[in-house]
Amino acid sequence: MNSKQVMNHAADNIRILAASMVEKAKSGHPGGAMGGADFINVLYSEFLQYDPANPKWEGRDRFFLDPGHMAPMLYSQLALIGKFTLDELKQLRQWGSPTPGHPEVDVMRGIENTSGPLGQGHVFAVGAAIAAKFLTARTGNPTFAKETIYAYISDGGIQEEISQGAGRIAGCLGLDNLVMFYDSNDIQLSTETKDVTIEDTAKKYEAWGWKVIQINGNDVNEIRKALKEAKAEISKPTLIIGNTVMGKGAVGADNSCYENKVSTHGQPLSAAGASIADTIKNLGGDPEHPFTIFPEVAELYAKRA
Repeated sequence: MNSKQVMNHAADNIRILAASMVEKAKSGHPGGAMGGADFINVLYSEFLQYDPANPKWEGRDRFFLDPGHMAPMLYSQLALIGKFTLDELKQLRQWGSPTPGHPEVDVMRGIENTSGPLGQGHVFAVGAAIAAKFLTARTGNPTFAKETIYAYISDGGIQEEISQGAGRIAGCLGLDNLVMFYDSNDIQLSTETKDVTIEDTAKKYEAWGWKVIQINGNDVNEIRKALKEAKAEISKPTLIIGNTVMGKGAVGADNSCYENKVSTHGQPLSAAGASIADTIKNLGGDPEHPFTIFPEVAELYAKRA
């Protein structure tokens, strides 16, 4: 495989794990996790700066997940870097499990924030970006100046009023250490977003003083280019609007397409009418052994350990 194929394979690995977690739990949200897999894979494999031996390193980049229902995506990604075991992924949404329905803060496992109400993650990220700027000014320590605060946000979070206040203050303060990825898949729990939202999100953030980049959120090269551009920005926070595919790779038993369907947002793929076995095969996995990390993917992440 060439490098792009390996990256796509890694994202498919995340999709398989996320969908399988929800299927086993008979509860959860697979569609968004499958669509967002490409971004989180590029971020963790190429950009996020952290110390595997010291998760509490003060100068680390931070990743804040706003849509807690996309926990399967984050847990799957963290399994690729050794923070969760495959057996723990199998316990999604079970009582007492380290992989509950919404992530609970656990810095040692790579989870920077508890993901509760939509919009809350926006504020966590803005607060962290302000804190890094404050510590840089107060201490003169260049470590804090090198931190980048990443946030993963969604259609639902964009609609919450708390996110509006966070966005305005971030733009006003010129938080160039803040990068938000907006997973724009146009699907919500019970409808398409166009039925409830008609605003121009890009223009809204630009009016608040943000740099806005619009990309295909499932394309490795576009994601990489956008992150490099965001990292190079020196006066504004950046919003990367990634147009993604809800339920990317999901198919039915007859190989019919189950992508971009409202039904795959908040229930197991099988309950939505798709075939979990055929979806796993479509993504390059083995339906008999869905909780697996592909050798090429393990090698990719071993280089970052």
